[in-house]
Amino acid sequence: MPLIRLKRTPLDRFPRLKTRLALRWQTPILNVIDRLSIGSLRSRVFRQVLRHLVGGVLWSVKLEVNNACNLSCRMCYIERAEEVLPRVDINRLLDEIGGIGTRLEILGGEPLMRPDLAEIIRYAKKEARVPQVVLYTNALGANRDRAHELGNAGLDFAIVNLISCNEKEHDTFVGMDGAWRQTIRGISCLKEAGIAVYTFTAVHSFNIHRVEETYAFVKEELKAHALFYPYIPQKKDDVLILGKEQWAKVKKWILCEKNAAHARFVRNFCALVGSACSGGYLVFTVKVDGTVTPCPFISDIRLGNIKEKSIWEIMRDRFAVDRFVEFQSLPAECRSCSYADICNGGCKAGNATLFGHYDRKDSRCLGPWVESVEESAVCDRLPCFF
Repeated sequence: MPLIRLKRTPLDRFPRLKTRLALRWQTPILNVIDRLSIGSLRSRVFRQVLRHLVGGVLWSVKLEVNNACNLSCRMCYIERAEEVLPRVDINRLLDEIGGIGTRLEILGGEPLMRPDLAEIIRYAKKEARVPQVVLYTNALGANRDRAHELGNAGLDFAIVNLISCNEKEHDTFVGMDGAWRQTIRGISCLKEAGIAVYTFTAVHSFNIHRVEETYAFVKEELKAHALFYPYIPQKKDDVLILGKEQWAKVKKWILCEKNAAHARFVRNFCALVGSACSGGYLVFTVKVDGTVTPCPFISDIRLGNIKEKSIWEIMRDRFAVDRFVEFQSLPAECRSCSYADICNGGCKAGNATLFGHYDRKDSRCLGPWVESVEESAVCDRLPCFF
């Protein structure tokens, strides 16, 4: 039987109300978590009470507005087509989460290929009162006029896919000559329009040798913020997968050496939630056909469809889905680990690909660990971050 650590709570009957209240109190709650030592009795009691009474809330919705794209990236998890999620379904979803505090993250495909993207953003910000709207994009279509259109609509952040600081390597990986130059130009236009820009680099065997160089390029040349993320395997014998030790080394450099503030946030988040994964707990993904899944990289855990039920009904009933219960359960191989209470097996998004099921720990994990939890070692012990 699976050990269910992240499970239904009494307040799950009122997901909209509890999300509204929890998001209003998220800063003081995280401040308490930050002040308490993870291993202390007070910290454990405080965290367990919150998990068992409140549980997950809808902190963010990742919305796939289309599945068309003008690139052919080797790491892409999207089955490209010409589908779009209709505006009527998008607006209804935005009305449901509006005024709650839930943020919206717009994904594709390539969202800039939707002519009405600015209208979606404007509706989210002005009509639905969504506090933050984030766009994931390759920025190829972000010329000056389009960027200002998005900025005027209220776009807060753009997260731009950047494989490498090296032009040739980037173009080779995305399958298009000249893509790197267009992306860099798009970043400039987005910044000019007053939109905060982050680059987004999934770290894999193709670009790991460029991580430090890419970080410096983004910070010094682009004057933007560099985000890095562990690559999610797309097939069993994926040549892009890093060795565990390789990933551990680059993860430590990214978090502990270059972004101590974010490392502290990761520590606090995982301590509060009890997992290194936010999928289905704080974040839900809406696919282009309206299907709701825990994570953009997961398509076989279907929690419902926004064309048939509200996002709040789907959230309320998610533990009725057996596959989701398996996904949220602590893997047997992790039960002796001293970090299980803040990791829960790490990121399991690639597990169905690698193992055929979700009851295995993160493939990047170097544990299980048997020594007591060390504050200074949390980010080293956790196999992933976001």
